[in-house]
Amino acid sequence: MEVLFALSLPGLAVLLVVLAALERFGLWALPWLSRSSSPTFAEVGFDEFGAAFDAGQRHKIDERASQSMMRDDADDGAPPHSTVDLDGGVATLRLEPPVRGATPEGPER
Repeated sequence: MEVLFALSLPGLAVLLVVLAALERFGLWALPWLSRSSSPTFAEVGFDEFGAAFDAGQRHKIDERASQSMMRDDADDGAPPHSTVDLDGGVATLRLEPPVRGATPEGPER
């Protein structure tokens, strides 16, 4: 009977709750492990459990995984070579030299 319960969805939910409690106790007992930014086993387990019932959740998990693999450049989407230092309160804007023969309305004809 216990094996049947362990193989059912409620059994999986109970297992995830027990795993989360053990993980919290472990992080409390070993505080240097809590400094990592990676998700915990219980967090991943609950995400997968929810994704089994919700296709939108599955899409979010897959999108998060693909975004973590992509490179993020600091100058993407910003004017070229411009930087903003929020801590120092300094913004550096490097403008391209004007095109010869161009007017504010557009190039000469």
